[in-house]
Amino acid sequence: MRMVVNGENIEVKDNEWQDKIEQCWEELYDDIDFLYPNNSAETFFSVIWSASKTAFDMDREVQVIIDAKNELYVSVGTPGFVSFADQEGQLPGMKLPLRCWIHTHPFGTAFWSGTDWKSIKTWRPVLQSAVVLGDNEYLAMNVENYIGKKVYYGVMEEPGTIVEYKTEEEELEKMQETQINMSTEEAMKVMNGDDEE
Repeated sequence: MRMVVNGENIEVKDNEWQDKIEQCWEELYDDIDFLYPNNSAETFFSVIWSASKTAFDMDREVQVIIDAKNELYVSVGTPGFVSFADQEGQLPGMKLPLRCWIHTHPFGTAFWSGTDWKSIKTWRPVLQSAVVLGDNEYLAMNVENYIGKKVYYGVMEEPGTIVEYKTEEEELEKMQETQINMSTEEAMKVMNGDDEE
């Protein structure tokens, strides 16, 4: 299937990408907290991220807006920009205030770009929260007071080399021992006249 986005004819590899986002929303929306994202919110974010990375001919930004009626408004853009251009047919009926604006940065980093800040400032009077998704990370913000948090998540892997792990007490002891040895060496240099200063 193909669709027109920002005047560009793009290939859609997964015709059910929007349905998957909407289905996840329907199953979880009662439990999702966007101001302080919980596990349900992170599951929803993962479905949006997956669409951004796998549903099209290339990685593309996807945005999801949740309005005051808990209805979704979803669109896809280019690898670096998303709007509702050529997808505005769904917008009539959107009710303010907006609960959340979520969008992806498919190149991997969750941060507020200059364009994102312009959007946030424009919509701030009617927008409660905003989330930007990166690769195994997200940045969530309460738009009213600009308080946010960045979260990294994913499958943790053991390092490739085996490291001898120590308790905190053992590490502290080693650090103190190193400091004592350094102090003794410095004192010896001064006594022997080897001090370079």
